[in-house]
Amino acid sequence: MKQNNILTYSLVALVIIALIILGYFFIKPNHTGIDENPYSMKMDSLGEIPTDKFCTTNYSSIQLQGTKSEAIAVDKNNKIHVSSDKKILYFDTNGNPVSEINCDYLATALVFSGDKLIAAFTNEISIYDAAGKQLINWKLGNEKSYITSLAAIDGNIYAADAQAAKVYCFSEEGKLLKTIGQTSDKKELTFFVLPSFYFDVAIGTEKTLWIANTGRHRLVQLDNDEHIISSWGETSSAVEGFCGCCNPSNFALMRDGSFITAEKGLVRVKKYNKNGDFECVIAGPEKFKEDAKGLDIAIDTNDRIYVLEPEAMKIHIFEVK
Repeated sequence: MKQNNILTYSLVALVIIALIILGYFFIKPNHTGIDENPYSMKMDSLGEIPTDKFCTTNYSSIQLQGTKSEAIAVDKNNKIHVSSDKKILYFDTNGNPVSEINCDYLATALVFSGDKLIAAFTNEISIYDAAGKQLINWKLGNEKSYITSLAAIDGNIYAADAQAAKVYCFSEEGKLLKTIGQTSDKKELTFFVLPSFYFDVAIGTEKTLWIANTGRHRLVQLDNDEHIISSWGETSSAVEGFCGCCNPSNFALMRDGSFITAEKGLVRVKKYNKNGDFECVIAGPEKFKEDAKGLDIAIDTNDRIYVLEPEAMKIHIFEVK
């Protein structure tokens, strides 16, 4: 009798399990067509770029050798310098490789000051002469510092430290002259909000300093005394604005003071006039790898625009007509 009860219970249990399995296949939710990451910023109807918003451009590109890159700069003779693993590669105006500088680390930022190349390597800075010989090197006081951008003017070097959310001004001898971003007032535009390590600086046509406050979607202009002269930028997924956690991730200025900006998330390279008014889109996401980020920008004396795409190890070159 006892064995019969056990057999009965076992059969009932098997029937229940079978019904559960069949029920799952009949009523399970259909996930077909749902993005694997529902929070990723894809180009949907809010981010679509109308065709009439694009600039007319000439396009070319340079494919880089190596596995990792973060920085690009162009010298006064329009020669291209770009970081690639533990080297800084040097190309002529036609994109032909010329020479290279061997380094101990990957360069995270590059800029020129006359004939001198200034390079950042996470938490240290080196200056090289025109022949690629290192003239000086110094480390920042904080080992955790991460220099994401450099700018240079009149013998001063500005280094954007994304880890500290501050911009340091050094002499070419490595002496710290001042620090920008020390305010504790969160309402101040020099209180830099950096949700991720995208923090860019550049020198404007009036020799003033421009800094990207990426968490606020604004570019801020400062004079030599760190006073705010102006700022611009609008939070919006529309093509005219910036959205996501931290944009514009990078920017550079043209000869007439116009801005070229790069964004992550909704990947776009755009042009704004010197007052920050939107002009046109230079490139949309179709030009880059999916979810491209860390685009760096350099502009030569002919206003040719160089956009480094690190993940593709590629330099995109645009000439706006």
